[in-house]
Parts: sequence; C-alpha cells; structure tokens
Amino acid sequence: MTLKIYGRKSSCNVQKVIWLCSEINIDCETLDYGGKYGGTKEQSFKNLNPNGTVPLIDDDGFFLYESNAIIKYLSNKYNRLSLENRKIIALRDQWMDWAGFTLAAPCAIITLNLILLPPDKRDPNKVLKAKDQVLTLLKILDNQLINNKFILGDEFSLADIPAGCWYNRCLKFDFDLSQFEGISNWGARLSEKKSYQNAVLSAPMPPD
Repeated sequence: MTLKIYGRKSSCNVQKVIWLCSEINIDCETLDYGGKYGGTKEQSFKNLNPNGTVPLIDDDGFFLYESNAIIKYLSNKYNRLSLENRKIIALRDQWMDWAGFTLAAPCAIITLNLILLPPDKRDPNKVLKAKDQVLTLLKILDNQLINNKFILGDEFSLADIPAGCWYNRCLKFDFDLSQFEGISNWGARLSEKKSYQNAVLSAPMPPD
C-alpha cells in the first residue's frame, strides 16, 4: 500500500519524510495539509494527531506523527540507513534532535517574521537575533563536518536529513555560509543526491 504523508511540501519537517522516501524508494503520496491548505485543526485530523501538526503518516492504517520518529520508523521497517552500534545510534539521535529542535527554533522565528506573519506583525529585531543564533549553531555543525563527509562520518545517515532541510532554509534566506567550509562541502554533496533535489531543493517556501 502507498504510504500517505499528510503535510505541505514547504514544511521542513514534511521534507524530511519525503526525502527519506525518495532516498530508499518508498512509494508515497503527499496530501496537502497545514499552512494555507488548512485541515490540521479539523477534528478528523486531530483524532489522528492531537497536536494538529504535520507531518502525519498513514502506513496501511498505522498512523504516526513527529518527523524524526517517522523517519526512524521507516528506516527500521525497510532496514535502510539502519545502524547497529548503540553509540553511533545515540549520536545519530543526538544530531537529529539538535537539528529538529535547537537549530529549528531560531529558523522558525525567522520564517515567521519574514514570511508568515502579516507585515505589520513582523519584528525585524527578532529576525536579527535569530540569525545570530543560527550562525552560532551552524558553527557547531561546521566543526562536526570539517573533517567528515557527512554528519556521522563517511556515510550518509538519518542524521543528515533534519540538518539538511534547515540548511536549505538558511540558503533560501540568503545566509552567507561561505565561512563554513565543512557545511559548504557537505551541502554540495547533498545537492548531488536526487532524493535531496526532489524533496528539498525543489520544494516551495512556506506557506505554499
């Protein structure tokens, strides 16, 4: 059965799931929910995800939300990009959570105040503060990548997916990342992947 992904393609969290599906060849269908499409506040949706957020997947009647949990589930189900070493798994989860929460938080503030809020509600001071936070965090990522092809080493892993989605968002907001050699080289490697091109590079910006 085709995996159903509820969520708009402009969402970085939805992009994670689409990217993994493309990477490991999972047949999937994206249903437009959230943002300008609405639907997430409907009771029928909230019965499946009481948070009223995307993504949500329907895997033959099994419903799951939270993007990091989803891509771990799919990786384990299809035994692709899976790991055996407990310490490496812990490091993978560390970087997934770091990108999905620590890095995502100031990126979301920038998105909100540059795009999503009505012009009279936007706060340029919040944008400046959040950009400084993002640059500080990207230095942490750059230190990890300066001697590694990917976040965990020589091989692409789930750890690269959340960070890769937010990295692209930073590029869309015209961040100057030339100071980050590790990130720049990693980003070039990601851009060579068809799955990244399909799920992330070609995705619209919010609220589309």
